[in-house]
Amino acid sequence: DNVNVAITAAELIKRNAQNAEEITTYAQKTENHRVKALLLGAALSVAENKEAFSENIKATYDSAKNPYYKAGLLEALASYLPNYQYIITQTFDAEHKAVSTAGTMALVSLRARESFPNELKEAFSDVFKQLIQTKDIAIVAIVSGVLSNPQYNFADEYEDFQFLYDAKNSLSLPKDNEALQVLNNTIALFEGKEEMPATKNDFNNPIDWELIKKIPADQLVKVSTSKGDIRLKLLVNEAPGSVANFYSLAEEGYFDNKNFHRVVPNFVIQGGCNRGDGYGGENYSIRSELANIRYETGSVGMASAGKDTEGTQWFITHSPTPHLDGRYTIFAEVEEGMDVVHSMEAGDLINKVEILK
Repeated sequence: DNVNVAITAAELIKRNAQNAEEITTYAQKTENHRVKALLLGAALSVAENKEAFSENIKATYDSAKNPYYKAGLLEALASYLPNYQYIITQTFDAEHKAVSTAGTMALVSLRARESFPNELKEAFSDVFKQLIQTKDIAIVAIVSGVLSNPQYNFADEYEDFQFLYDAKNSLSLPKDNEALQVLNNTIALFEGKEEMPATKNDFNNPIDWELIKKIPADQLVKVSTSKGDIRLKLLVNEAPGSVANFYSLAEEGYFDNKNFHRVVPNFVIQGGCNRGDGYGGENYSIRSELANIRYETGSVGMASAGKDTEGTQWFITHSPTPHLDGRYTIFAEVEEGMDVVHSMEAGDLINKVEILK
């Protein structure tokens, strides 16, 4: 009954797949797109006729409307190496960032296989170069991650790596901090230098103290979603700058009609991304506010790529998460609607975030 349990079960089945026919039966019964994609990937990995099975998944992909389902299906197709050409095509042709990001991750996972054939290494190096040249922040970050891995010797694959500098010139702080960090590491490796120091990101969005004076200590917010309503209480005394930032974004309707793009069972649901894949944000950052409070079930925190890199993305915890304590700003807590939080899936819609007067 709980979608998080179903997803976790499907992930376990994928890691221990044995009977393709039985797994396919489960996949056909479920209505949950993420569970279905995980199970199809599991079944493909052990199917006898992988070619035919792949064609069925491709047909499902072609007819699917939900971009998050399509993203899951591309990752499922990565269970069979010969699907790489189809994945490449769909990654470059994707109309939604969640699909192109998932396709890139699928290609990286294929290349990371221990049994990856030597005859395909040059072709994949060329594809990764083309992906970097898209200058898409998510794609640059993901591909740079594999290029910076010394075990693959990508530095020997390219006569010229100006394409890395071109991608770097297209990125800017503070918005692209995460991608810049990993891209800098790739450039350092290719140039034979030691790892570059981490990119420092200073907050550049001043705190609106006049707004904070108007926000009561028990200010409530209603997050209306496709699964129901979640009511939050803002912690203005503990995290005034983060509350003011969230309050202002909510007032202008910034979060309306965006998705919860990331759901990790027994951990968090995350929203506030203007791309829908977790790599989006606006060109500003706010300061981290690490008060002496702990992450419990229903804590609402600011997503970040390091100190003082917070912006528009936020998350709600499914359960206590002590490893986040003192590292991520807590600016609110769930007052009502944890049942809704527990029912969320990647792709579920935030209809509206409303400041309750």
